Amino acid sequence: MRSNPVGSAAEFRRRKGRVPDAFPRNARSPAPPQPPIFRSRFQGELLARVLLGPEHEITMLDLAVMLRSDLGSVMREVESLADAGVVALRRTLAGRVVVRDTSSPLYEPLAQLIMLTFGPATVVADVFGRLPAVRELHLFGPWAKRYEGIHGDPPGDVEVLVIGDLGPEAAFDAAQQASARLGLPVHPVVRTLAQWQDDNDPFLREIRASPLIQVTTPHSH
Repeated sequence: MRSNPVGSAAEFRRRKGRVPDAFPRNARSPAPPQPPIFRSRFQGELLARVLLGPEHEITMLDLAVMLRSDLGSVMREVESLADAGVVALRRTLAGRVVVRDTSSPLYEPLAQLIMLTFGPATVVADVFGRLPAVRELHLFGPWAKRYEGIHGDPPGDVEVLVIGDLGPEAAFDAAQQASARLGLPVHPVVRTLAQWQDDNDPFLREIRASPLIQVTTPHSH
């Protein structure tokens, strides 16, 4: 579903020489409104790194780099979560690594809550929604299925349909910012409003026939 000039993996590889600002100054701005369940945005983003996406092990140092935090803060937060049975710690030659504890009764409900508050829909809406050229935003592919409650393996990337007059450079930079916050590749597919309303595009017909989650309301023009 990425045979397009903006969202293809080939395009991302062609641009790999560029070093975009993956951590903009406002990436640490207050999160969108959410239930007052998590102690801080830092805690929510840490849990998102561990609980969302394909299962993997993460070192404390990697988490600190991803979250742009000091190692001590990460260690204290992870140890607190491990004591509560939310995540698990494992010792390796490289040091302690953090893993999700899928056997915990807290795992499924907490992963669902994290998905709704710090997951792809929230981050994509926040990053892409700042761009005036964006008219609509939708998630499609595996993440759209997860938001609709369809079970499956944790998706390894995020597919976003962007409707508006957005240039490739702006779409790429926004995708990099969202990817930096999620820890998952973000692949934008950009179409103008006229292209989206045209029913003759087989690629768009395929997207419409699958789960499609709108993550922000269209801008008023």
